[in-house]
Amino acid sequence: MSRSIEESLEEAAAVEENEDLPEVADLDGASAGEALTGEPDPDRAPSDLGLRLHAALAEPRARSAATEAKDAGAAPPLASLPESGVDLAVEVARGLRLRNPVLTAAGTFGQGVEYAELIAVSRLGAIVNKGTTPSARPGNPQYRIAESPSGILNSIGLENPGAAEVARRYGAAWAELGVPVIVNVAGYSVDDYVYVVHEMAGTPGVVAYELNVSCPNVRGGMLFGSDPDLAAEVTRAVKAETDLPVIVKLTPNAPDVVAVARACEDAGADGLTAINTVLGMRIDTLRRRPLLGTGSGGLSGPAIRPIAVHITYQVAQAVTIPIIGAGGVTSAQDALEFLMAGASAVQVGTATFADPLSPLKVIEGLASYVREHGLASIRDVIGAALPT
Repeated sequence: MSRSIEESLEEAAAVEENEDLPEVADLDGASAGEALTGEPDPDRAPSDLGLRLHAALAEPRARSAATEAKDAGAAPPLASLPESGVDLAVEVARGLRLRNPVLTAAGTFGQGVEYAELIAVSRLGAIVNKGTTPSARPGNPQYRIAESPSGILNSIGLENPGAAEVARRYGAAWAELGVPVIVNVAGYSVDDYVYVVHEMAGTPGVVAYELNVSCPNVRGGMLFGSDPDLAAEVTRAVKAETDLPVIVKLTPNAPDVVAVARACEDAGADGLTAINTVLGMRIDTLRRRPLLGTGSGGLSGPAIRPIAVHITYQVAQAVTIPIIGAGGVTSAQDALEFLMAGASAVQVGTATFADPLSPLKVIEGLASYVREHGLASIRDVIGAALPT
């Protein structure tokens, strides 16, 4: 008997699901029964991560109770946060001063509303949303993520619903989060970048734009961020479209990153992010072909931190605008390396996949450092390692 395509697909999916069960069960020490049903086993002891996430979920409820207490005239418990009473305020771009130097990285924090269910995002300096393009993008073929020693490779492909839809869906939610939002903008032509900024104009919560210039332009295929003239052209066009600060995210894959940084500053950029991911690849030795659907991808995580700190150190000596350090920040110690190399702030990205609380831990660690060293503010360490 012949079978329909739907029946064949269902059978194949069932076989694949059974094959995946052992791998799924390994996650967080789950049992095969839990992996099969999707329901937790009440008799299994919770993992350390599970306990921390449970505590994080309780935090929004505590904030809500604090608000009610404040309305009733009582002092809110938020005053007892580890960073309270410590001056962590920094300028991350010309005209943009934030409560602390810890931001999230584009592509690792969704649109912010997802993590708001787990942590108090209002404690962050700002969040950077997922890369936004003029029109909706479905993203790249699978696999899109591959683990690598001390990091991950990703080839997501800028999956997003498009600028107009991002503004419509998330504007109101951003306004309620109580944290500034920096929109990450991507495109394949100068007009693409300008269009996204035009569509996002007036969106509640948005305080700045971060230009992802690691995209190939449609004219010659070269990355915008690899050519100083192309990067400057995009920067200049976006600056003409908005009064909000414009931050350019530098690619480490440029022949001369410092030259690109200088060109962006000359074109009016208000800040820079150093750096985006580093190109890399992994090979599936059983299938004898690349693991990622697109072949290569962007390497992020602790593996690239020394590269990112080095580029930050170089760029800081070449420009006068603020720099946001990005690449493998997992702790306050990592953040301090960037700050002392000349960055005014840092972005936490890949670390949130392993521990959603990591950005808050970085804030707490920086506050402890300021206290323990008797500093007036975190700004005292910015550029401390640069040549005098």
